[in-house]
Amino acid sequence: AKTNKVEDWLPKTYRETDELLWFRKHFTGDQFIVVSWEGCKLGDDPRLLDGDQDDPRIERLANYLVPPKSAIVEESDSKHANIQQFFKSVTTGRRVLDQLTSEPTGLGYSSAVKRLQGSLIGPDSKQTCLIITLADKAIVNMREAIGGGVKGWLRFGHREGALQQAMRACDIVPELAHLGGPPVDSVAIDEEGEQSLYRLALLAAFVGLALAWISLRSFRLTMIVFACGILSAIASLAVVCVGGGTTDAFLLSMPSLVYVLAVSGAVHLIKYYRDAVPEFGIKAAPIRAIVEGWKPTLLCSVTTSIGLLALCTSDLAPIRKFRMYSSAGVMLMLLMLFLFLPAALYVWPPRPLANDSKRRFLSSALSRRFPSGVLDSFWQLLGGAIIQHYRAVTLVCFIVIAGLGAGVFQVTTNVDIMKLFDDQARVRQDYRWLEENLARLVPVELVVRFDEKIQKRDAKQDNLQEEVDATNRARYTFLQRAKTVAQIQTAIDRELGASGEDTIGRPMSAVTFMPNLPKSSKRLGGVVRNEIFDTRLEQSFARFADAGYLAKDVDESELWRISVRVAAFEDVDYADFTGRLKKVVSPLVQRHNNNFVSRSGKTPDTSDGDQIRPNISVVYTGVIPIVYKAQRALLESLMQSAFWSFITITPLLILVSRGIGRGLVAMIPNSLPVLVVFGGMGWLDIPVTIGSMMSASIALGVAVDDTIHYLVWFREELKTNPDRHQASLEAYRTCATPTLQAALISGLGLAVFGLSNFTATRQFGLLMLTILIAGVIAELIMLPALLAGPMGKVFEQKRARTSRDSFDLTPTTKHTSKVA
Repeated sequence: AKTNKVEDWLPKTYRETDELLWFRKHFTGDQFIVVSWEGCKLGDDPRLLDGDQDDPRIERLANYLVPPKSAIVEESDSKHANIQQFFKSVTTGRRVLDQLTSEPTGLGYSSAVKRLQGSLIGPDSKQTCLIITLADKAIVNMREAIGGGVKGWLRFGHREGALQQAMRACDIVPELAHLGGPPVDSVAIDEEGEQSLYRLALLAAFVGLALAWISLRSFRLTMIVFACGILSAIASLAVVCVGGGTTDAFLLSMPSLVYVLAVSGAVHLIKYYRDAVPEFGIKAAPIRAIVEGWKPTLLCSVTTSIGLLALCTSDLAPIRKFRMYSSAGVMLMLLMLFLFLPAALYVWPPRPLANDSKRRFLSSALSRRFPSGVLDSFWQLLGGAIIQHYRAVTLVCFIVIAGLGAGVFQVTTNVDIMKLFDDQARVRQDYRWLEENLARLVPVELVVRFDEKIQKRDAKQDNLQEEVDATNRARYTFLQRAKTVAQIQTAIDRELGASGEDTIGRPMSAVTFMPNLPKSSKRLGGVVRNEIFDTRLEQSFARFADAGYLAKDVDESELWRISVRVAAFEDVDYADFTGRLKKVVSPLVQRHNNNFVSRSGKTPDTSDGDQIRPNISVVYTGVIPIVYKAQRALLESLMQSAFWSFITITPLLILVSRGIGRGLVAMIPNSLPVLVVFGGMGWLDIPVTIGSMMSASIALGVAVDDTIHYLVWFREELKTNPDRHQASLEAYRTCATPTLQAALISGLGLAVFGLSNFTATRQFGLLMLTILIAGVIAELIMLPALLAGPMGKVFEQKRARTSRDSFDLTPTTKHTSKVA
């Protein structure tokens, strides 16, 4: 099962999430879909005899989705009935116009059109739309209700949703229609993420397979490695099913991540296997490879898993799920490497390679293409130059880390839904068309609460009853409440609408469906007219409630909804927008509450056990507050990820290095990839998104893998050669090729996701490649320079030992002394 609802990204304990759930208990209109098309036009005023008519497909589709109560659907029309169960109500521009121009509202036709421009009617006064609210069944299964339909094989295909089927039945081509609204966003994330996976996963598998072939040059070994990767990826998805979780567009990248890591790990173990064949034979070599390689392989997987687990406490559900399930997938990958791999090598051993005894140390592609001494000479020259000029290299590395790393404090985050999609994505094109021809679409909801009851601190305190009665007499009438909402709505439109900042469309509330409100008057005739008007409005409560703009809370408070639509492509800073919105609304609310206080003659008590609460309060909810909170949570998650990754991985390196000082020195180069890349993003003003966030801790864990391999061979060389420079150079020559090889297999395997149209997946793939390349630079340039310099002296400490260390990672046989 898949879920990609933005509101599900935050935990239920957050105030913003709780307020959205509370809002949806009283109003369902935020789960709306806007549907329009090129010919979805209104005709002229119906009172004109020769005026143009509406596009007949508008009303046809509205009746098809939600038939009039008087309509009878034949039992044989099961397909029609199946479509209708997904939709709760349909609003059209013509229906609302008829409501506004007829009694009791009685507006003129041009006034009614003007009132709906920027919401249900476009700037040309003709373009219109249908606003469809979803039934409960559609909310839990949006793909079946409004999915666009995807052709695929096995279970990957999806038929068109109920809405698309209804449009075809009403002679509307779904491919030419334009859809918008929060449910459309959720389905688009689902479809784009799924298509990216199915389209690019095969390419990622092919890249991993090709790199394995280049490294191994054996069909059997390549297929065994490929099988390890596929089985590991399948196991990672099985964890989600067994754990009862749901996938989303971000979690769909996990199988490919586990696949490339499994391929990389299998290649490392096969190096041990190939080197063991000459001494132990074909049958014993698989077991010997595991004996020699299980400890560093285990530790490498543990560090990667720890890096992934660093944000399992993240407040953002997509990041938390990705980290948790990926971590479990990495550990399951070990079962494939330690069980399936040796079994497959035993049952299906590769054919002997020509001159294998002479070439066993040169199994990489470059070593096979060039004479045996070329690659070794290259690493000898590069490593020797780095170690000889370790002071300059170390200084440059620290300057780069400090300079670029300072940009971490400039990092910004972005959770803009539209920026999750490529410019050519269907959902972005639809939103652009709708905003140019109709109205703004990103919803923010204001609920103006009018308290109807006064809370008494103690029912036994009868002396409070008099002031309670006085306060109740100060309560606003229905007409006064409508005027208050109208003032707030007008102020929002004036400051943020077309006449102001032009970042929102025309706000809508119950006032939109009312007649022009009369002015206040102290004359007897005016008072009587207002009383009559107030009575008629209050009698229409049910009509306004049915429209989705008026409700009663459990404490009998009256809830008035003001729906605001924000521009999707104006790069609106949601935090700033929320602040500006409150700046417009708060003074008006405060003024009305002050008026309430003066009328009641009692100052509201704000201490515990309130006697009298302010008459008016406002709740801000909808998608924008959720997105704003998600952006803040994303930045906090980035900082927490870096902190907890270092806190958890550093002790592991201290254990491997057998010393606190050694472990701290070993962690220095591992900070380079994360600090440099994310610091660079801060300086370049590239916002961190969910896609890029997923790569931070992963990269640190993978970078530490190379450090472990390097330190194992460095410590082994120190045992026979006390010269740190020479020992570092020998370890460099041993580890350089496999370090580069593992980074290329993982990085290039994930880089194919840079071709995705789903930007979160694309950013994840490209950033992983960038960070892994930075990790190679850190391990092959900075680490040897540090070990050759004064900091490397901590590794020279000698301890008397009569036996091997209990957690020694050093290979036990001679033949492995040059195997990465």
